[in-house]
Amino acid sequence: MKPEPEAKKGKVFAIDFETYYGKELSIDTHGLYHYLRDPAASIYLVSIYSPESDGEFAYVGKPEDFDWQMLDGSTLCAHNARFDRACFERLRELGIVPAELQVDWVCTADMASALSYGRSLKASVEGAFGISISKETRTDMKDKTWADAVRLGMAKELGEYCLKDSWYCYHLYSKLGSLWSDKERRLSALTRDMCDYGVYVDQKLLAEGKQKLLRVMDEAVSKIPWADGSKPILSLKNLKLECAKAGISAPDSLAQDSDSCTAWEEKYGEQFPWVGAMRDYRKANTLYKKLETLESRIRPDGTFSYGLKYFGAHTGRWSGDGGFNIQNLPRVAQFGVDLRKMIVPRPGHTFIISDLGQIEQRVLSWLAGDNAMMEELEKGISVYEAHARATMGYTGSEPLKHANPDLYRLAKARVLGLGYGAGAKVFVRIAKTMAGLDISEREAERIVRDFRNSNRLITKLWAKLDHAFNLNKGKACFALPLPSGRSLYYRNLAMTPKGMSAEVQGKRCAFFDGKLAENLTSATARDVLGDILLNLDAAGYRVVMHIHDEVVVEVPTEKVDTALKDVQRIMTTAPEWLEGLPLAAETTSSTFYTK
Repeated sequence: MKPEPEAKKGKVFAIDFETYYGKELSIDTHGLYHYLRDPAASIYLVSIYSPESDGEFAYVGKPEDFDWQMLDGSTLCAHNARFDRACFERLRELGIVPAELQVDWVCTADMASALSYGRSLKASVEGAFGISISKETRTDMKDKTWADAVRLGMAKELGEYCLKDSWYCYHLYSKLGSLWSDKERRLSALTRDMCDYGVYVDQKLLAEGKQKLLRVMDEAVSKIPWADGSKPILSLKNLKLECAKAGISAPDSLAQDSDSCTAWEEKYGEQFPWVGAMRDYRKANTLYKKLETLESRIRPDGTFSYGLKYFGAHTGRWSGDGGFNIQNLPRVAQFGVDLRKMIVPRPGHTFIISDLGQIEQRVLSWLAGDNAMMEELEKGISVYEAHARATMGYTGSEPLKHANPDLYRLAKARVLGLGYGAGAKVFVRIAKTMAGLDISEREAERIVRDFRNSNRLITKLWAKLDHAFNLNKGKACFALPLPSGRSLYYRNLAMTPKGMSAEVQGKRCAFFDGKLAENLTSATARDVLGDILLNLDAAGYRVVMHIHDEVVVEVPTEKVDTALKDVQRIMTTAPEWLEGLPLAAETTSSTFYTK
């Protein structure tokens, strides 16, 4: 199919690529870089659409048959811009796209997610236009090449499908683009660039780690009587059979938090090391597979690119993507293997790692208008101590953490656990996991009452947000404004027997008690981080990762001292729209990624 009238520079075009994929070859199994360079892979179809030229422009066909030069200087919107841009750059490597061609990219999946529509093209189109589209054609092409499509008479159908995708993509951008701020669009682009740039890997340390884990697994297998290759090593059924032979009871579960498993280990573990061996094998095997995945993603230059989803959560927070979750790496070494130490700066460079301190807890107090807390935070003390001074009667001159560790832990549990409406039962669990406190449910009830009575500004915030939500029930959309200027969108609001609910990113979720306050707080904290990322980029710093509220910057080693001070300054400078909130950050330099 040939191009229509020649396109003009500076226009907006929608683009969509179709590539081979199958059970043995996909982005999740190979990573984006290696997926597009696998001998079995092929970019066999491209569609380009725009109504902005002199007459509607529509092309669908082989990439090598298209006049790419006509797109120079244009904006290309794609529903998964990271993927489509990667295809575009791969074609540039192959000499199909001219080396000098310059385009700007917009991701409509990111845009739709930011406006609380579903991320997939199907969900985005259905949410924005009320149109149901089918993706069966793409599904039918799994494990099929373009030659297969031609042989099976699917080529025309696939071409039409590809062109429709770019048509939908263009009209999504046309309808929603004005609602997506330039700041958010820049954050979307920065996320793509950060992922594609990637980080360096210490391959020697990785290989040593794999060998350590193999030895751990071999040792564990030697302790498991049924591990002869014919039975599943981690089978609870096999464990129960072995326990029956020994005349002892078996645990109900192998989970780390299983009380029955803990009790079994205490009673029988020394004589029968089976459960400990099974746990070691499982943990070592899980980490080994992560190392294998990391190793398989390493590019020829020693770096690996990872997936990070802009607006992975309704609040705007990022989430891991692409088969290797960079945001969920083990915090501590396991069996002497520290995955984080394998992620290192490029030669001649150093990491600067900076973590915003207690940002969500600070933001919640600021949103509630708690000036007393702001005054305490201005003194440079922690949120937990500030809370104890403002609401728990602590007046000592010594830092609370040293003067009264028990009160400090209780303050920490209160701050982390009660700001969003948690009740006594939930608080018991939070106090245990977050502060190491063993509190009865009766005592928890007293603490919850005391927190709510002494933090009226926070409970008023809950009520204010719930009231706003209720006023909009039955409406198609409720936009909750954020201090940054953007909004959180809740669609198709309704009341259910369990309380308020709305659709966010294509899914129905419940909202009650302090849930809206939690959303507002998390979204505002995210916007603080977003501004910081853009400010670091504008200052010329190469951000290579960010995990939750932590930022990792890569700088030439000779510039570390200056960069440390500058990054700390940027991290602790509140945006103009957050006037009056003191920010805190812990900033260090390192030759590897560390928390």
